[in-house]
Amino acid sequence: MHFLRSFLRLPADLDVAPGIRRYFKRNFIANMMDGAFWLLAESFVSVNTILPIFASTLTDSAVLIGLVPALINAGWYLPQLFLAGYVHRLKRKLPFALFAAVVERIPYFVFPLTAYLLHWIPKTTAIWLFMIVVGWRGFASGIVALPWQVVIAEVIPKPVRSRFFGIGRTLGRTFALVGSALSGLILAKISYPDNFALSFLIALVFMWVSFFFFKRTVEPETEDEGEVEYERPAKSPLLDLASFKRIWQGDQIFRRYVISRIFFQFGSMAAGFYAVYGIQHFNLPDQQAAVFSGLLFAGGMAGFMVWGVVGDRFGPRNILLASDLMQTAVLILALVSPSIWVYDLIFLVYGFAQSGYIIGEMLIGMGLGPESERSLYLGLVRTIPGFFVLIAPLIGGAIVEAVSYPVMFIVALVLGLVGAGLLLGVKVEPA
Repeated sequence: MHFLRSFLRLPADLDVAPGIRRYFKRNFIANMMDGAFWLLAESFVSVNTILPIFASTLTDSAVLIGLVPALINAGWYLPQLFLAGYVHRLKRKLPFALFAAVVERIPYFVFPLTAYLLHWIPKTTAIWLFMIVVGWRGFASGIVALPWQVVIAEVIPKPVRSRFFGIGRTLGRTFALVGSALSGLILAKISYPDNFALSFLIALVFMWVSFFFFKRTVEPETEDEGEVEYERPAKSPLLDLASFKRIWQGDQIFRRYVISRIFFQFGSMAAGFYAVYGIQHFNLPDQQAAVFSGLLFAGGMAGFMVWGVVGDRFGPRNILLASDLMQTAVLILALVSPSIWVYDLIFLVYGFAQSGYIIGEMLIGMGLGPESERSLYLGLVRTIPGFFVLIAPLIGGAIVEAVSYPVMFIVALVLGLVGAGLLLGVKVEPA
């Protein structure tokens, strides 16, 4: 119990604003539960397993299947640059973050409807409806991403951020393991397409439970907020090109980090194909997607436990570098796996690596540049690689259709190693 209380209390000698200290416990728990229920919801509608498998029941196109994780992952990155100036000028970030979180959750009403409508509509219609909703889900997450990150950076002080992400994600992955098991039963025991419809419907419910906790966040007032009238600059709130150019040209560490992420995103072109390739290569039923999801979340749970404990000492750059190398090792495993039992290890290792990637990238992004320009730096560091998050799986799908999955895995392996090599030269202070 003392161990738990210590995790919910800021060190007495930590210099933070009174409002941050006053609401720290509430904000820690609320946002930890928000993330945990978000991951539980994701276990029923996994970006890397269940959604691509559902898409593969609607189309044989590897490009369209690869577009599913591409739209969702790139959508999280791309809008942030265009919102950076606006968020930077907002006096309070939380109201906009809550509004964007609602917009982000609207597509989850359409996912189960799309699956259920397969009783009456052709698959060619369903795949385009599905892709539109996937795109909405992805880009809406990019709208909420920047204000959410800034809010988290405001209410969770630097010395405890690794702890926050480590504990919250470990809890979330534990929830998600249970969700994956239930999703597997649903996909196995209920006939298609009602099995996917029910799985997506359960995801919708837990998404709104997640929102309930996020809404309990308290954004403390700044010291001068009640005394100084906020003045919104006259320049466009969407793109502060002069500031972006200044940062890109003047900050060599930032520039090298972004270039390393571009190469690594190309190296990640295979991520959305692991489940589809495994099911096709080993001739498995669709419910195997839930098994893959469970392994993915199990690996992630172990990863967040490890990185959450050692992250504050190990450093975000080293966490990210270790993650990069493990994700390239996954590509080698995909190439040489002789059986499904070996292939299953891909999802365990990938989940473990992804947990390090999430923590490392989040902390590095929050630690780049001066605190007064956090929104601008975050916008750049998310959006520039985000273009390549969108392009890479499309290139991967085209390679699959033109040649084969193994060739695509080899190309991804080479590019991922280049990205990891460039990261070696990045020196950044912990966030």
